[in-house]
Amino acid sequence: PQFVKPQTKPVSFIPVELFKASLKAHETNHFVQFLINLFGVEVASQLVSRYFIDTSKYWNGATVFWQIDLQGNIRTGKIMLYSPTTGKRIKEPFNHISWVHKALKQPKFELKQCLFGEHLLFDKTKPVAIVESEKTAVIASVYLPQFIWVAVGSLTNLNAEKCNILKGRNITLFPDLNGFEKWITKAKELSHFAIFTVSDL
Repeated sequence: PQFVKPQTKPVSFIPVELFKASLKAHETNHFVQFLINLFGVEVASQLVSRYFIDTSKYWNGATVFWQIDLQGNIRTGKIMLYSPTTGKRIKEPFNHISWVHKALKQPKFELKQCLFGEHLLFDKTKPVAIVESEKTAVIASVYLPQFIWVAVGSLTNLNAEKCNILKGRNITLFPDLNGFEKWITKAKELSHFAIFTVSDL
């Protein structure tokens, strides 16, 4: 019998107008305030521009981390709320994480996530560093600028589908403390298409 390949639905994207509309009001953004306290206005501005760090009215002072692929398509945005003083995520009275595609209430939205910071990979001269959280990628890019810093968004998101874009690149994984063993295993699994090293930093 002939196998019929299931029709994959086309991936949905966030409208560019919506993306552009959120590129302001940084004075109310708690995470940007934290970056200013940490690095000063000039460096914080560079980070905002580099990663398109955005502000959302979803929660007062919330941040949007857009996932923009290499073609410039906006896959989605992760909405998170941080403390402006500690830079830690607000988890009380509930974990403040949401998604732009959910906030838009589009029931037929076909989400296919990409790496946070994927739009920076057009630069082929630098090796790539992968971390778990978007916040870590943004901050680490200041301390170790010799890498292009991208984030997978969660411990389990380090997978072939998301990392396919990294074919042939030199990649260093910087796992969080609790994910070290898991990412060592993943590095071996993914080593057929790129050179993976795991940092113990």
